[in-house]
Amino acid sequence: MSKSVMQADWDICYLCGRNRVADPCGLEEHHAFGGANRKLSEKYGLKVHICGERCHRNGADAVHRNRKTDLAIKAAAQMVFESEHSHEEFMRLFGKNYI
Repeated sequence: MSKSVMQADWDICYLCGRNRVADPCGLEEHHAFGGANRKLSEKYGLKVHICGERCHRNGADAVHRNRKTDLAIKAAAQMVFESEHSHEEFMRLFGKNYI
């Protein structure tokens, strides 16, 4: 089993591109699929680093406040997963199509 990688550079925000030093809270790890699928996100590398304050929690487009942003990350994660595995495997594991 190969591990997917959503983000090559862990020193910049996946969403806005800010350097990790530019955000007073630094960058935080965000799992594309949380809850019951959090362990699968971890196992397959379906996670990104994003600005803690602005892009993760409190900004207008923050992943935990904006459904469109959340779904965009999920769709990107699905594409990364399916580039190494199959669509059928994604559906078996995650149960929903985001693309």
